[in-house]
Amino acid sequence: MSDDTPRAAKTTYQWSRGRIALGVAIVLAAGAFIGVVVRREVAAFQQAAEADDLYSRLLLSVTEEHAAQFNLDNLTIARSEISFGGPPKDGIPAISKPEIVDIGASEKLRDDDRMIGVVVDGLARAYPIRLLMYHEAVNDTIGDTPITVVYCPLCDSVSVVDRRLDGTVHEFGISGLLTNSNVLLYDRTDDSLWSQVGLTAISGPNAGRSLKHLPWEITTAAAWREAHPDSTVMTFNTGFNRDYNQNPYPSYFDSDDSLLFPVSHEDDRFSRREQVIGVKLDDVAKAYSIAAIREAPDGVLRDSIGGKTVVLQAGSDGKSVRVVEAPPGAQTVHTFWFAWAAFHPDTAVYGR
Repeated sequence: MSDDTPRAAKTTYQWSRGRIALGVAIVLAAGAFIGVVVRREVAAFQQAAEADDLYSRLLLSVTEEHAAQFNLDNLTIARSEISFGGPPKDGIPAISKPEIVDIGASEKLRDDDRMIGVVVDGLARAYPIRLLMYHEAVNDTIGDTPITVVYCPLCDSVSVVDRRLDGTVHEFGISGLLTNSNVLLYDRTDDSLWSQVGLTAISGPNAGRSLKHLPWEITTAAAWREAHPDSTVMTFNTGFNRDYNQNPYPSYFDSDDSLLFPVSHEDDRFSRREQVIGVKLDDVAKAYSIAAIREAPDGVLRDSIGGKTVVLQAGSDGKSVRVVEAPPGAQTVHTFWFAWAAFHPDTAVYGR
């Protein structure tokens, strides 16, 4: 069947040399104009960004408003060194009186779960870091000893403290504030602020004072279970609706050495995220890289600080590290190097 519909006549353009030259000239002129406009706008934007401190002033305003919820009397650091981390006060909910079961009865615990283990009064207990990623502090009691286990994801920092001071048992929450990209806890008895890697209260009636630090171990659930078959463990029944199978900071841990928040001091003796154990006794601070501990004979590093013995050990599994012995009164924390160096700029470094 033939199609008898009339067809429109085709128009054929003849591109003469003159027309081609004119077309090229128009394109070049338009491109040059666009380039000038883009460069001018980019330059204007950059100049405005440099001159306009609106973002900084807004951030400062939010930080000031948030910080006003806390007792800032006797503040030991510059107020400008306090940053708003994003969540409000208790937006990251610390756990108090966690549910505890025998380690063999924990149904959701995985063998490769990274754990913080402590032995207090001869009793072993472990806390999954999968939980602490979402809660950052656990107020617990082992035997007769009230403790707080603290973990800051931004610094991969671990510490365990006896939360008694001058006869008062303190309970800690998460303030939503940071300094040197590290968590600031707050004392629920007086709303004062405490720094984990800074090792002291930074405001309030106890400003400048430290709690007693307890030995800890970072290990896997399988290794802890084998070493402490009678251990108890914190369960995943926290009372909060969280997906503990998901890491809330995947891009941060997968990224390079970049930081999300400012620090007051940097030190290039290690890369920012080199894992270290920091030990402080009186006014003497010293950092021990996890790599150095693993390289020590049998994975046991023996040293002294202030004339007192320090013993640190790394497990043969390549994942475990623990404080075996520290001088009475010493504070110990596992952390990224950038945080230890920021809080303790005069720190010595083992082997250097």
